[in-house]
Amino acid sequence: MNKIENTYERRHDDCMGLIGSPLASAGIQARNFTAAINEPEAGIDPGFYSTKSLAQDVERLCDPSETVTNARLLNVAVKYFFSYVHDAYDEPVPYGEVAGLYEQFSRHQSMNEPSDDIETMNRLRMWSSVLRVLADAPRAAHVMRGVLTQTDAPQCGGGPFVGVDLGAGTGIMLLALQIQARRNGFADIQTLGYQTDPVSGERTHDLVHSLGAGSVMLADPTREGAYGVVQGRNISYVANEVLAGIQQSLSAENCFRKYQAFFNAVGNNLDSAVFFPEGLIAYSAMAHASVILAKENRFQPPQEFMNEKFVPQGLIFEGKLLPMHKLGQDFYQFLT
Repeated sequence: MNKIENTYERRHDDCMGLIGSPLASAGIQARNFTAAINEPEAGIDPGFYSTKSLAQDVERLCDPSETVTNARLLNVAVKYFFSYVHDAYDEPVPYGEVAGLYEQFSRHQSMNEPSDDIETMNRLRMWSSVLRVLADAPRAAHVMRGVLTQTDAPQCGGGPFVGVDLGAGTGIMLLALQIQARRNGFADIQTLGYQTDPVSGERTHDLVHSLGAGSVMLADPTREGAYGVVQGRNISYVANEVLAGIQQSLSAENCFRKYQAFFNAVGNNLDSAVFFPEGLIAYSAMAHASVILAKENRFQPPQEFMNEKFVPQGLIFEGKLLPMHKLGQDFYQFLT
């Protein structure tokens, strides 16, 4: 337990040196990206950035003959963030515009600068709660890599691929599921995410649908009736963007009741399903307790802790525990 708690003490130091790029992690307000506003290099393309559109980058990743590289995943992450705000998924975007949007997001809760586009700033504020996951591009890219490289991911075996995201957020996990399924040989791919916010939910559905990555249902995932569309079907993969969230505590409302309703609704159809993350360790300061949440316990804490709030401390990737402060570190090299 002490080893896990100590990871938080090091997290600040890990991020302190990353201030030279508009895409560098700030470590505050949901680890938004920050920038030196007057930095002259802000518009210079870094080595990882490609001139292809988001749709082209996604199509390339869907090809099993193409290697999944960190640079390609980071391209998808930053372009997905830009496309979420500006609907530019099918056209190349200059790096300077992407960097500028990250810089705006790093201060979107403050007053506008005189040169800011008011409509853009309003969009950032309107979708702020879900954009915070995407705003940490190294984490978003790392989570995508975890999905795409999961060794026990379903392989094409004659049946459809049915993927579900219990907390769709921006839809980045649905996109990762679609890429994974196509790389693993599935032709019939059905991916569905759940959102409760009609404002961000509509935007998420539009972008996911435009990229051919499924759809988002505006329904309360804490109610068993929300899963009628997947009842009686063998579920291939279950994801949850909320679990990879940034500085967000887990509670009955945003996590435990979703899994409870989902498991109750689909029952034995989850026997062969793969979950991402495979599990996580979370800690409650109020309860002075740590819990392991995984498929085996239906991602439920002990009943006496159901009303507590837990802070994720580590994710289980391919049987290994990854401390939360290390999520995204493999991608920092591209941003300095």
